[in-house]
Amino acid sequence: MVSSNPRIERFMTNLRESLVDGNYYEGHQELRAIAIRLVKQKKHQRAIQLLYLGALELCQYNQWGSVADLAAFMINIYVEEKVPVTDESRERIYDIFEKLSQATEYYPRVYQAAIQWSISAMGNKVGDTQLHHFIGCILRNKTRFQEAEQHYLVGTPESPAALGNMLFDWAERTGTADHGLFIARGVLKYLATGWYEAACLCWKAFIARFVQKHSSSVSERTGDRALPSNIGTIYYITGHELVNFVQLLLLTIERSDGSPSSDSARIFGQLRKQYEPRFGVNTEVVHSLLDAVAEKYFGVVIQRQQSLFDIVNNLFAAPSHPAVTDASAEAMD
Repeated sequence: MVSSNPRIERFMTNLRESLVDGNYYEGHQELRAIAIRLVKQKKHQRAIQLLYLGALELCQYNQWGSVADLAAFMINIYVEEKVPVTDESRERIYDIFEKLSQATEYYPRVYQAAIQWSISAMGNKVGDTQLHHFIGCILRNKTRFQEAEQHYLVGTPESPAALGNMLFDWAERTGTADHGLFIARGVLKYLATGWYEAACLCWKAFIARFVQKHSSSVSERTGDRALPSNIGTIYYITGHELVNFVQLLLLTIERSDGSPSSDSARIFGQLRKQYEPRFGVNTEVVHSLLDAVAEKYFGVVIQRQQSLFDIVNNLFAAPSHPAVTDASAEAMD
């Protein structure tokens, strides 16, 4: 994205010279003052262009507080002027945020503002799925897994596989005794929102990594026990009972006809009874998510006080220890 306005080009030349001399504060303040003047003159596109280019220049000098301020100002103009979500409006945010993510104290302010703008511009509850996926990837690379998860859950069709891979990495980093607590985070929430295909994709990405890393714990189901499935190869996992639970749940949903009196609904009830208590401190959250699953896939009417939106936002809490030996010691928040 290149400057095309002669006045902006002249200012950017002067700004670069000023920054080379170390006049970071002065450059930031002058840039901000000109942007305010442009907004008052209703020259909003010029103001946006100036703030965008100025923020990128300041990134080169690690002036993250100034970068965040200019980016937030730019996004505020997006909101005030009802700038639509387009490739161009997204790319400005992407370019700044990719660099600003180095400064953990500043980037949440920018990405939260960007999400709020996209919600307003698109008129829905979650905003732009592409923006969510991008932010999820940035946060994942910064090992901010719990924050990344929230964005992947409402992201693009590429997000479920990315989340499955991330959940495997997260489980490995904690040293947890049962990786199923982690894959359950993604699969149960996708299922609760009715996105069954995403739950399957999330599972496939996770289990592929698991089989590769822990082959001694895996045996493949073959013969009559291995019916064709949307989740691919069927495995039995030794020592990770909650991984087995997630797989069985997906298989049971796949075979359900939506009737509460079906064999699938009966098996679902048995799975809940057997595995739900094994989530330890997370049992209450898992119970609420499985209530939503019961409604969507097995025709079971559940009376609950929380809305589905609140239930899905009830995230599994991040592990507070570098290594956990018992799944019940981890919490979902």
